[in-house]
Parts: sequence; structure tokens; C-alpha cells
Amino acid sequence: MTVLSDLLAVQTTDIEISQAKHRVTHLQETIDRDAAKRALAEIETQIAHCDAEVTSASAEITKVDRLSHEHDDKLVKLNKQLKTVIAPREAEALQHEIATVTAERSALDDRELELMGVVEAAELKKSELAPLHVSAKSVLASATMALSSAKQKIDAEIAALLEQRSAQSLVVPASLLSTYEAKRKHRPDGAVCKLTGPTCGSCHLDISQGEINAMRAMPDSDFPECPHCGSFIVF
Repeated sequence: MTVLSDLLAVQTTDIEISQAKHRVTHLQETIDRDAAKRALAEIETQIAHCDAEVTSASAEITKVDRLSHEHDDKLVKLNKQLKTVIAPREAEALQHEIATVTAERSALDDRELELMGVVEAAELKKSELAPLHVSAKSVLASATMALSSAKQKIDAEIAALLEQRSAQSLVVPASLLSTYEAKRKHRPDGAVCKLTGPTCGSCHLDISQGEINAMRAMPDSDFPECPHCGSFIVF
């Protein structure tokens, strides 16, 4: 096996490493985990909305209760006062005020019932979301474990490939390896290639037979390159 054949083996391993790293960033398990995170977040948003509704409605219920008690106290005082007045106009004014306070008191009762309905609906919604929340958390946990397992498997594959690459590169001269690395920046998968007939395996352009014969006649210390793309040619 020639030195360039050894270098081609290094490139094959480099390509496998790149492909493995690409797979890590495009795992189906990542898509599944992200979908599970979104589903859980949506449910938690709904639960938070329910909690906010309960908190807001409960605070207003407390306020309505306080106002209702104030109206009740006011009605007691007005009714007592009505029993003591004699003048018709004064009695009429008190009766009008009593009617107004009574209407306000009734409106407060209606509002409290409405708010209690809001609380009940929000609590019911939360109870319906509870099992969905548990399920979504379980799905996310499973998806996270699956992703971790998939990543560990590829990480182990990459570690083995890196070890293989290290062993392969030992038989390649350091200067040639450095040139290969420079070429690979421009042609990651084609710094070294074989010919398919007269066609370069990297740039896929034909090389003249005269140039091919000249490259074949090169001494072992020289490394033939494609005249079009500069990739090393392995015969």
C-alpha cells in the first residue's frame, strides 16, 4: 500500500467522523425531545393561566365580600334611621337610598356568583390538565433518556473512529498529513481520491491520458495531484 493509499484511509475515517458528528445534530431523538418539551410547556402555560384566573377571581371575591358586608351594615343603619324619621321627604330620601344600596348589594351578589363560576371553571380545567401534565412529563423524560442514549452511542462511535484515525495517521508523514489537512479545508471529502477511468474522483473532471501517464511515472517520493482541483490522486 502506498503512502497516498494510507492517506486515503485516513480521509475515509475523517469522513466517517464528520458524518457521525452531523448525525448528532440531526437526531430524530432530538426532534422528539423538543416536541415533548413544547407539549409540556403548552400544558404548563394553560395550568399557569388557570392559576392566574383563580388568583385574580379569588382576590376580587374577597373585595366583593368586604363591600357586601359594608352594604349590609349600611342597610341596617338606613333601616333603623327610617324608623325614626317623621318628615315624608326625609323618609322618601331614605327609601331611595335604601333601594340604591339594595340594588348595589344585589349586583355584588351577582358578581360574586360570576367570580365563583370563574374559579370553578379554572379549577375544573386544572383537574383535566393534571393527568395530561403527568403524561407529558413522562413523555419528556423518556424522550430525554432516548436522546441521551443515542448521543452516547454516537459519541462512542466517534471515539472509536478517532482512535482508528490516530493509528492510521501514524504511517503518514507529518508534512503530507499537514498538506492533506490544508486541502481538506476546501474539499472535505476529496482531498485524496481515485480515478474512475480518466475522471478525478474529487472534481469529476477528466484528466488527459498524457497527464495520467506522467503522474504514474512519478517517483514514490512525489505525490500526484489532479491538475484541475489539486486533490491527491491514488492509483
